[in-house]
Amino acid sequence: MLIFHIIAGSFVLLFGFGVLCFSKGQSKHRVAGNLFFVSLLAMVLSVPNLLEDPVMAILSAYYGTTAWAIVLRKEKSTGFFEIVAMISIAIISVILFNVVLTSTSLTPTFKFILSAWAIVTALSALLDFNMIVRGGLSGKHRIARHAWRTCCALLGAVMSFSVNTDEYWPDFVNSNIFIYLTIGVLVFWVFRILLTKWFEKSINTFRSNMSIKVIFRK
Repeated sequence: MLIFHIIAGSFVLLFGFGVLCFSKGQSKHRVAGNLFFVSLLAMVLSVPNLLEDPVMAILSAYYGTTAWAIVLRKEKSTGFFEIVAMISIAIISVILFNVVLTSTSLTPTFKFILSAWAIVTALSALLDFNMIVRGGLSGKHRIARHAWRTCCALLGAVMSFSVNTDEYWPDFVNSNIFIYLTIGVLVFWVFRILLTKWFEKSINTFRSNMSIKVIFRK
């Protein structure tokens, strides 16, 4: 099971960074995204001692499935899945905050990481609640949700990779480089989608290409 978990995790990293490299909306991006999602589920389900400590596995599955689901649903629509996802991540947030506030054996670094995840999961639950109340998302907000949740799912795998391979990296290489890279990409895409005209230009280009294809088919 451990070997299968490592293989699945390797594919998560491969297809995850592939998703980030390919342009949004291209067939390569969609294929890489689907393979990333399948690999992520395989990695989560093969986590050693999954039943004993399911928190991080549920965390990765939550971000992966909600990122995938938002592009499958029509704009301005939600369902039972989103409610279950919101409740699940809210519970995970409470668990993480409880560990941070009550545990006395955490190192400062690990406590900081858990605190950051606790805050992010609480924010995720609030955003889920907001989306459900509004009846779904559309436009750039829908794409932003897909982008940052995909990055969060990838970040969990990258952090696990960094921790478990730290001793194998040369001294002059920071083993956390991929963590910083993933966080940087996450921030970049959220700002680019929400605060620039990139989204509108991409939509217009997509519509123009579709119009050209229709003309040639005729």
